[in-house]
Amino acid sequence: MAFGKLCRLPNLFTAWADIFAGFFIVSAFSNLGIANLNAPAIFVCLVLASSLIYSAGMVLNDYYDRDIDAQQRPNRPIPSGAIAPQTAMLAGYGMLLVGCLVALLGGYVYVDYAAIPWRGGVVALALSVCVVAYDAVLKRTFLAPWMMGACRFFNILLGMSLAKGLPLEDWPQLLSFDLGQLMFAGGIGLYIVGVTWFARTEATESSRPMLILGAGLMLAGILMLAVLPFVQPSIVDVDRSQAFGLAGILVLLSLSLIRRVVIAIMTPVPENVQTTIKQAILSLIFFNAAITLAVCGTIWAVSIVALLVPMLGLRRWMYST
Repeated sequence: MAFGKLCRLPNLFTAWADIFAGFFIVSAFSNLGIANLNAPAIFVCLVLASSLIYSAGMVLNDYYDRDIDAQQRPNRPIPSGAIAPQTAMLAGYGMLLVGCLVALLGGYVYVDYAAIPWRGGVVALALSVCVVAYDAVLKRTFLAPWMMGACRFFNILLGMSLAKGLPLEDWPQLLSFDLGQLMFAGGIGLYIVGVTWFARTEATESSRPMLILGAGLMLAGILMLAVLPFVQPSIVDVDRSQAFGLAGILVLLSLSLIRRVVIAIMTPVPENVQTTIKQAILSLIFFNAAITLAVCGTIWAVSIVALLVPMLGLRRWMYST
């Protein structure tokens, strides 16, 4: 139970949503018969790698914050003595290492599937570097929200990293990820930058300008997702005829979050801000599901939304912020 609290297990399912969405999208593009999920071992490797790296980030976050937590949050696992600091450090870095190795292995499970077998390992390594940079060095600097957004950006790319199909070579690419893939990952990443700005002083009364900045960045990230149908050609292949439908879904999904944001800005006490942050984290699953619905169809979007069941169940027993 103590280690589960240290890992913030309820939030782990938002990382799964990234992998689900990324993998389903590139599988649909590759015309491989997504209904068969004909590369289950690769899918499991990507989910496991993301889980290990995300959990490592949570563990190392508390390890590097152990002195502050001893004063402000003494009931957390490390300052309470439930888990020794050395144990947390070894577990965190160990999970990062294993996560990278699992992602690398995934590319070689089915040698005829992944177009670039080593790409999963490289993306996992980039994600791990961002995790350590945030937890150990940048957490209390102005770069922290951007590094947190980079973590989510690379987690989305991890889900798409072992695709069989690759984009056309004459379009902007990074590690053979095309513009649509990068905008999908970038939209989610920018949204998380906003959430992190919003949460910067969640333990005390927050600054309204900082909350407004965070809300604006969240909105910008959602808008990036809304314009995906106009990015062509793209592995994230959303037909332009569905542009207004996708935009409408994103607006509907955002209404509840907007209400929470307004309440927090008007009365920036910790309770309101922390409630908004929880809502924002929860919304990640719905945003991933919305893009998956537009690209892959209903059943795959529903499988992502279903992640809410274990997430909300675990929230009754463990904190998520």
